Amino acid sequence: MRGTTTVEWQWRSYVYVSLACLFRKEPDEEILAALSEEQQLSCLFEDLKSLLPVAVELEADIAAHAHESDAYQAQLREDFNRLFIGPGPLLAPPWESVHRSRERLLFDEHTLAVRAFYHSFGLKAAKQEQEPEDHIALELEFAGWLCQQAVNAESPEQAGVFIDGHREFLVRHMFEWVPAFCGAVSRSSETAFYRKLAILTMLWLDYEKEAVHIE
Repeated sequence: MRGTTTVEWQWRSYVYVSLACLFRKEPDEEILAALSEEQQLSCLFEDLKSLLPVAVELEADIAAHAHESDAYQAQLREDFNRLFIGPGPLLAPPWESVHRSRERLLFDEHTLAVRAFYHSFGLKAAKQEQEPEDHIALELEFAGWLCQQAVNAESPEQAGVFIDGHREFLVRHMFEWVPAFCGAVSRSSETAFYRKLAILTMLWLDYEKEAVHIE
C-alpha cells in the first residue's frame, strides 16, 4: 500500500468522502442528480469489477424514480430515520461503540479510542461533546482526509505517516465494525438505495482489506 501512486490516493479520498456524504444525511435533490445524471459512483468504481455493478444499480434506482422525486426523497428520508436516527429502536446504529461493546453503549472506550486517533493527527470533531466521533460518516471522512493528506504531503516520509495512519485506522477501527453495520443496513432497509449503499460500502472495505494485506 505504501507504493500506491498519488492519483490512487486521491481516488481513495474521493471514494471515502462520497460514501461519508451518503451516510451523513438522507440525499437531497442535488445529490441524487449528481448520482444519477453525472453517474459519480460509476465513475469512481469503473475499474473495480466487484463494485461497478452495484454502483450502476444504485444509480439506476435513482433514475427510475426521477418522475416522482418528491415521493422518492420522502421514502429515503423515512428509511434513513428508521435505520439511523429513530424514533424507536435503531435498526442499524451508525456508531462503532454500539457494534463493538457488549452493552451496545455510546461514548464508551471505543469512542474515546477514535477520538484519540483523531487527536493524534491534530483533528477534533466539531460536535464531539454532543455527537459521538465514531459515527460512520465521521470515520469515513477521516479515512478520506488521511488519503488526501498523503496526496498533499511534501515528502515521501511525510506521506508515509498518513498512509500508515490510514492503514492503522482501518485495521483498528473500520474493519472491526463497519461490515456488521453494513449487514444491518442491508437486512433492515426498505429501499434499494440504502441496501445498495451498504453493499457498496462493504465491497469497498473488502477491496481496501486486500490493499492493506489483511486476511
